[in-house]
Amino acid sequence: MSDLPYERTIIGMSALATMEGAYQATLDYVRDRKAFGKPIAEFQNTKFKLAEIATQIKVGRAFIDRCVEDLVAGKLDTATASMAKLWGSETQGRVVDECLQLFGGYGFMSEYMVARMYADSRVQRIYGGTNEIMKEVISRAL
Repeated sequence: MSDLPYERTIIGMSALATMEGAYQATLDYVRDRKAFGKPIAEFQNTKFKLAEIATQIKVGRAFIDRCVEDLVAGKLDTATASMAKLWGSETQGRVVDECLQLFGGYGFMSEYMVARMYADSRVQRIYGGTNEIMKEVISRAL
């Protein structure tokens, strides 16, 4: 039980790393892929989706980095580690889903990393304690 904050922080870190990887792969793809004679990166919807994803990643990086600092210093409490796992895994699911959407039909082809990330992201909300358990742990600390 004493290792749960460590495990949940690692899950949060893994979620953030997956978001960063999916974002970079998506940036590369939308800059190259053309529709209606221009790269899909130039469409307003694509720009807005990428801006939302970049913001989620930037905010997440600050929170997860702080959790790691607190973990190393021996100051990370169970509720905050549970928040890292909850936020990370839920946000990972949404971010990877948005990235897959920008790939269109190719997003479901296993040759593309984003398809594998999409499939792998679902389990993040289960292991290390389900996200429903994370909410219970967090609510008890309020």
